[in-house]
Amino acid sequence: MMSGAVGSRKYRIDDRYTMDDGRVFMSGSQALARLVLEQLRVDRRHGWRTAAFVSGYPGSPLAGFDGDVAAAAAAAAADGLDLVFRPALNEELAATSVMGSQLATTVDGCKYDGVIGVWYGKAPGLDRASDAMRHGVFAGVSPRGGAIALVGDDPAAKSSTLPSSSDSNIVDLHLPLLYPGDVQEALDLGRHAIAVSRVSGLWAAVKVVAAVADGTGTVDLHPDRIVPHVPDFDLGGRPFVPHPDGRLVTPYTLEIEREFLEVRLPLAQKYGVVNHLNTISVRSDSDWIGIAASGHTYHETLEALRLLGLDTPERLSDAGIRILKLSMPIPLDPAIVREFAVGLSEILVVEEKNPTLEWLMKDALYPLAVRPVITGKRDPDDLPLIPLAGAL
Repeated sequence: MMSGAVGSRKYRIDDRYTMDDGRVFMSGSQALARLVLEQLRVDRRHGWRTAAFVSGYPGSPLAGFDGDVAAAAAAAAADGLDLVFRPALNEELAATSVMGSQLATTVDGCKYDGVIGVWYGKAPGLDRASDAMRHGVFAGVSPRGGAIALVGDDPAAKSSTLPSSSDSNIVDLHLPLLYPGDVQEALDLGRHAIAVSRVSGLWAAVKVVAAVADGTGTVDLHPDRIVPHVPDFDLGGRPFVPHPDGRLVTPYTLEIEREFLEVRLPLAQKYGVVNHLNTISVRSDSDWIGIAASGHTYHETLEALRLLGLDTPERLSDAGIRILKLSMPIPLDPAIVREFAVGLSEILVVEEKNPTLEWLMKDALYPLAVRPVITGKRDPDDLPLIPLAGAL
């Protein structure tokens, strides 16, 4: 394992997997493959013996992810780490296998402290695997394992029969959603996805669009670049510790459902708060309009503002514009939305497809006696504003 800067030697392509510290060049798909390897190395530094299990079915924008994971697995083997990659016959078999990776620690003789489980597939794969994934989510995760779902969205149907957006399905499956906007964020938010899964006992989803998966860029590496903060969550004098359980029959599943609503989802929400995954990136006392966006759409929104000449925080503030960046839009924290809304006359929500974020923000502000108008798919006169169809 290479540590430190490249120095005087020539840069090598495999540095993206072998280096621990420095700057490398990679695609978003390669960053997601490195993510698993990096977490195993961090776990080893903490004295944990963990392994990783990756299974899924390829499809754009994750069509080449299997090859990237195979390269990461080779680097893991050279480093004495256990990263098992098993391409699946279909997406539901992959989800069931990842569920098994979390239950492995409950079996006598398991030699690992935890197994990191990774499912990958495109939006139609999430559709067909939803029952298997729902069972996996109910079964839970091990506290030193964790399970994440890398969901490839294809809003413009570039390589799919139908255009897709998975946000509403992810909400229904009780998955925290992290949405990276570039290659660096794919790695950083992927680390947070594993951490929030370990903390809350939920699977976590990472939304991957083509511009991120196929995009390339330089990425800064360091083992301590992401240091997750664990939120306090008291359960009658004891902390919550995830406990995977394969007893998916009544009455156990009814108790798990209660735990979802009263413990796991609130804990995931608190994780986003204490780790500042949603931030007001531009703000002043004279703001009158707020713009909220997530992931790659956030970066596109900033570019659109730059094209209008609003290319610095000072110029945005002079125009009265406040910006909310949501790296973890689900579960949405009402407190950050209400803080963002103070003093504003209007909030514009920029997102592709269904107005999922717009609905969540309206719900957060509805109990307030004084609240701004929220626009997005339609303007204040109820006329079409941001398109519902296609890609922005």
